[in-house]
Amino acid sequence: MLNSRYLYIYISLLTHGLFAQFEPDFKNDSLSEKSKIRIGLAYATDYYFMGRVDSVQAPYLTPSLGYYHKSGLFIKTSLSYLTASNEGRIDLIRLSGGYDYSLKKFEAGISLSEYFFSESSFVVQSEMSTYLYGYSGYDFKLITLYLNGSLGLSSTTDVFLGLEINHTFRTLKNKLRIIPAFYLNAGTQKYYSDYIVNRSSKSPKNLNGPGKGSQTPNSTIIKTTETQSFEILDYEADIQIIYVLNKFRFFISPTWLFPVNPATIVTASGTFAEELKNGFYFSMGIRITL
Repeated sequence: MLNSRYLYIYISLLTHGLFAQFEPDFKNDSLSEKSKIRIGLAYATDYYFMGRVDSVQAPYLTPSLGYYHKSGLFIKTSLSYLTASNEGRIDLIRLSGGYDYSLKKFEAGISLSEYFFSESSFVVQSEMSTYLYGYSGYDFKLITLYLNGSLGLSSTTDVFLGLEINHTFRTLKNKLRIIPAFYLNAGTQKYYSDYIVNRSSKSPKNLNGPGKGSQTPNSTIIKTTETQSFEILDYEADIQIIYVLNKFRFFISPTWLFPVNPATIVTASGTFAEELKNGFYFSMGIRITL
């Protein structure tokens, strides 16, 4: 059986079973000789999804709680509090459940998540309500390779595929783990069209128009186009540093994002291409296993 992996999805998410920016998405975490409860607290400096982000930072403080049965079944929940100035509120509640499987160097899993965003939320994923995610991975010793696929439900359905390559360096009697990783995310962006039309104007600094994710003039948005084609959306890289101390796990991770293939936005005054910018955020936190 493989040791537990200490990885981000993105998120997603979403990769990142999409706890990605709130705490490491410990793949295979539910595989244990005993059933366990895990409690976590994490902080992320911003909220990205597929390389897209609003112009105003959305720093989240996220407590989480999960139950992991020794069979591989798990259920978990989290609550994300938006800590931005003058924006203090519970911005997102997430519920998810799934199953993990492992055999020697192979592992796989599937999960279903429900998202409950605040009506005032301006993060780019806030129009998405349901996320079905599956992954499979194989340990080649030199690298571990993961492939994942997911469906995101908003007013319609998006399809995503992802690739992850990582390697774990262990030291201090396996207590300290350093994991550099590379990600490629591809998919459709129908959810992003919903965000631009319904949510981007709620950004505190962009009350008359969308945020950094689109960078269009202050004009009424009619629709977005070229969000239904399946394309590479972004490349990401991060370095996770994890320290294990008895029942506690401490982590910190900087993440760099490189979005590609901008969407096209149609407004009353014309048609504009989404302005993409490379991004960066970091997250940190602690988790205890009972």
